[in-house]
Amino acid sequence: MTRSTPPIAAALATATALALALTACGSDAKPSEGISGVPTTTPTAAPTTSAAAAEPNAPTFKLPADVKVQVDGFESTDAAKKAVLRDSSFAMTSWVEAKASGAKSANLKRYFAGLQGAQLADSVIKFGKSGMTVTGTYRYYQPTVQITGKDKASVLLCEDQSKAFSKNRKTGKAVSTTPSLADFSRWNMVLSKNAAGDWQVLNYTYTEGVKECRS
Repeated sequence: MTRSTPPIAAALATATALALALTACGSDAKPSEGISGVPTTTPTAAPTTSAAAAEPNAPTFKLPADVKVQVDGFESTDAAKKAVLRDSSFAMTSWVEAKASGAKSANLKRYFAGLQGAQLADSVIKFGKSGMTVTGTYRYYQPTVQITGKDKASVLLCEDQSKAFSKNRKTGKAVSTTPSLADFSRWNMVLSKNAAGDWQVLNYTYTEGVKECRS
């Protein structure tokens, strides 16, 4: 795929894609008494402030101690692109935060809007009601951005869930998965700048098993 000219995918994501995105990727899933580096107890959530917290009106994210979000390459010397990339990283972090809590958060509502934003929130709630949460590290990287119009943009980015897992909220036991290509996915997002100045994700597609993201 030509990285500088990502396709604009405005079609709604399917329920299957949402389900895949909500759980850690991989195969041969099974409950685990202990995954190396992953606690099997449910820690108390601790506030985690975004790396851009020094910026005005930056969000504060509350993540459990065993859940991490790593973002790489979300910088640009172009001011407009930098703002889009910054808010895209906030959108991804808000999604992980919501999955960890099992509830629609203020940050998720802030950075995901429209019909797909509502669908994503519903999926998060269903995931929480299933008795599951998440643990481990979610990595977002290789972002490319295009300004496509007045207050409109598109972002293509990779996600690595090879070190992220589903976890039983009650028992604290993680569900181990065998590392595979399925752990590496791509988000293709259409964003719009709202009246408050935030870039919100309006539409997106989620593609699992992307070779270009396996890095």
